[in-house]
Amino acid sequence: MPTNEFRFSPRPNRAHEIAWQPWEAPTFARAAAEDRPILLSISAVWCHWCHVMDETTYSDPGVIETINRRFVPVRVDNDRRPDINARYNMGGWPTTAFLTPDGRTLTGATYLPPAQMHRALEEIARFYHERKDEIGELPVTSRSHDAPRESAAAADLTDAPVTRLLANLESNYDEEFGGFGDEPKFPQPEVLEFLLSEWRVSGNQRYYAMVAQTMRGMSRGGMYDHVEGGFFRYSTTRDWSVPHFEKMAEDHAGLLRVLATLLIFAPTEDARATLVSATNYVRTVLLDPQTGFFGGSQDADEAYFALPLEERRRLIAPFVDRTSYTNWTCALAGALFHVARALDDDMLLAQAVSTLDNVAERLVDADGLLYHVLAPGGEPEVRGLLTDHVAYLRALLDAHEVSGEARFVDRARALAQTTIQAFAAPGGGFYDRVAGSESFGNLAYPDRPIVENGLLADALLRLDALTGESEHRDRVAQTLAIYAGTVTNAGSFAATFARALRRYLAPEVVVRIVGDAKETDGFREAALRLPTPFVSIRTLPSQEAAAQALRTEPHPAAYVCVGTVCGEPVRRASELRAAYDALAP
Repeated sequence: MPTNEFRFSPRPNRAHEIAWQPWEAPTFARAAAEDRPILLSISAVWCHWCHVMDETTYSDPGVIETINRRFVPVRVDNDRRPDINARYNMGGWPTTAFLTPDGRTLTGATYLPPAQMHRALEEIARFYHERKDEIGELPVTSRSHDAPRESAAAADLTDAPVTRLLANLESNYDEEFGGFGDEPKFPQPEVLEFLLSEWRVSGNQRYYAMVAQTMRGMSRGGMYDHVEGGFFRYSTTRDWSVPHFEKMAEDHAGLLRVLATLLIFAPTEDARATLVSATNYVRTVLLDPQTGFFGGSQDADEAYFALPLEERRRLIAPFVDRTSYTNWTCALAGALFHVARALDDDMLLAQAVSTLDNVAERLVDADGLLYHVLAPGGEPEVRGLLTDHVAYLRALLDAHEVSGEARFVDRARALAQTTIQAFAAPGGGFYDRVAGSESFGNLAYPDRPIVENGLLADALLRLDALTGESEHRDRVAQTLAIYAGTVTNAGSFAATFARALRRYLAPEVVVRIVGDAKETDGFREAALRLPTPFVSIRTLPSQEAAAQALRTEPHPAAYVCVGTVCGEPVRRASELRAAYDALAP
């Protein structure tokens, strides 16, 4: 989508009559020159209430006239610019934020119906022009809930934050319907993945039961589309019965991982059926077979999704946003490697490989930085967001561990180096964006989001295990230490941090497999099924084995290492578990 075009509700509306401007320096310069406050609307193509606001508030003649006369209106797409959303979101979508000409926040809300918007516009415009002295003292602040405040010592890292998070999740768990809290209820796949990891670490069946009941509640109830497949975005009710009908690539990436893990380690017919159905939805609706990239979302349409299959076939399906957002495309590709393993689906494995190869070819610039947005037929846009690099790195590691192809480790090494150079923050952790020409307003605030930092810390530990080096361990420790003292404030958003912390504290487990990718697949599958969630699986052609101090004969073979102790070569995949058990603490 070119930066001078905006997406509005697909239904009739007049929102386009507002003189929306893109988020860019000339827009803010204009606001300063004309001495007018900025109305920032953060919207999304999948967002039901964004569409309603376009059709009502932003179609109201008086609202249109007042905005155009007294404000500089700026429209931002949440999916294209998650960095802006992280700093200005007012608690949901749409976000309606009122800013000074230099981008500081005056006030804001989410959906405002016409009458409320009329009052807000008049009050903000009056306040802005009558109380300049007070406005001049406003600080630049971030609305991100997870910006760290102070750092603990890396040497003091313990599993206490993991224990606290588990206790918090248990206290908020809904014993009757699954999930956490009351309503609305979101899938929270990162939390579910964390609980599955803790189940495998501790053997505590309670954690497995929490995940299994939550997935059953979603997949059997209104949160799942039982006609065309796929999960809806969230439930408005505690019992998962009444969803918001958007379908998101982001949610499916996480939920496919959870379902694949359930099927591999605690197989049930429910888990298999839902995994097959949800994967088919992703492949048939979101996937672009030409590029291997995935569309970002499918619109909510309550009336459509309430119909049986035959009646749906007579209608045009809800709009699918065919734009690929690199973080979501890579997250889905990474998840599909695990789905391919769980379902023993070689075609799915080949598809995931193709997707990552196309990312390398089309979305990486000359400096090694990723572009975030690729619209159909367009050129890549929006460069330098941490979320893309984290998702791509994680997917590359998944790709090597499942496929055994060496190029994915090579790409992961290069990507890790680029990511550290571009995003590392002084004192530890990683900023969510590359500093650049857009560092005005709240974008000047250097945010270190806990979700992406947790995922990146975990991925760097995995990369070290695969390469046989400890290049990133100290940096990971610094990153984890930043959040250790304040992680409780992050609530369930701390799940990725907790999983990375657990991996950091646990003995490193590596299975190194000598042989080419095709002849060693059985070893990789057996290694994936080991009882630890922290196993790293490296496949080495014979000529590279010597660099890892491994014998090239017997061949093929696998070597299990726990901590600094490695076992004798394992000649058969069926013997891998016994080799691990002999070394495991």
